[in-house]
Amino acid sequence: MNKTEAVKKIHSLLLEAQNVAKDELDLDNIFYNERFIELFMSEELGHEYGNNTQGGDGFEVDINKPTEYKAINLRSKGKGSFQFHWLSENKIKKYKETENMYFSVRDGVTIKEIYKVPTEKVSPYLDKNATGSDDIGGHTSFSVEKLITELGAVKVDRKKVI
Repeated sequence: MNKTEAVKKIHSLLLEAQNVAKDELDLDNIFYNERFIELFMSEELGHEYGNNTQGGDGFEVDINKPTEYKAINLRSKGKGSFQFHWLSENKIKKYKETENMYFSVRDGVTIKEIYKVPTEKVSPYLDKNATGSDDIGGHTSFSVEKLITELGAVKVDRKKVI
């Protein structure tokens, strides 16, 4: 297969994925902010996936609460970190509506590990870096090590459906 054929094949497969997401799951933009990873996480965790870009990424049916997903890609330069951007008052309020947050380590499109942290353990870090206004400039991040050692993250036993 030459380069042009390979590019056409990638385009065709991505178009197919986009159409499956839209037609079968009613997800308009599966590639926006790599939402496909959130979809994979929700499926493996047994959550319902939300079709919105504001508020919780998924819904923990067993506790009837929204939840937040974050991911890092091992293929990125460096070790990577889980990013919380745009920490306005409204964003902080949305995070506090969740009971748990889930953090995945992935290799490309394959999830390797998922960690669970109660939101109450993440909130002080978010509050510390929040803007305290409508300003969206606040930011904080966590490494896997920090999640485990400082926040007591627990590795989730997954269904591994993907």
